[in-house]
Amino acid sequence: MAELALRRELDERLLHLLGALETLQGKRDEFNSCVEQGWFSLSKSRFAMGCKSVSALQYGARMEPLVRVCASEGESGQVAFQVIPGDGDPSAEAAEGSPAVEEIGPQDQVLRQRKGPGKTADPGPPVEAAPEPDSQNGASSRDPLTWFGILVPQSLRQAQSSFKEGILLAGEIASLQSDIEATRAQYRALLERKRQLLAREG
Repeated sequence: MAELALRRELDERLLHLLGALETLQGKRDEFNSCVEQGWFSLSKSRFAMGCKSVSALQYGARMEPLVRVCASEGESGQVAFQVIPGDGDPSAEAAEGSPAVEEIGPQDQVLRQRKGPGKTADPGPPVEAAPEPDSQNGASSRDPLTWFGILVPQSLRQAQSSFKEGILLAGEIASLQSDIEATRAQYRALLERKRQLLAREG
């Protein structure tokens, strides 16, 4: 009875492993397709807007992640990776424990009037500079498409969509790979138990 249950469990682990490998191959094909489509759309955007208009020179001075990855370990040892959109308030996230970005340079930028050689009047209170657009637009300013202008071509939006889908697929692929490694370890352990059981019976 013990040998029969062991063989049944071996068959279940093997079928699960084969199914996970087949799913992994399909996800990898989808991921490669998304990345290829993303780079193709990005090259079309560079052709339409110019290479200098779509390059690292337009990257924002302050970058904030739009997604975060949560990892959870299962009972069998496999790790599941979940990609979660980071739509929350960045200031609230920083208050929860994430390291805050250190500001370098003067914090209060003001415009002051200079006194000429014959002026003795008080220049008056300083005029504060206009706030940065990031504090006005909120979450909309976090969209990387705004780095390249207000009216961006559709190909650039398609590139962003393809890369976003690729990020989600990357999380699924990582989870499948972890599941496959855990299943392989379980299968090897079951095979070793079967060898020991046969050795005792022999």
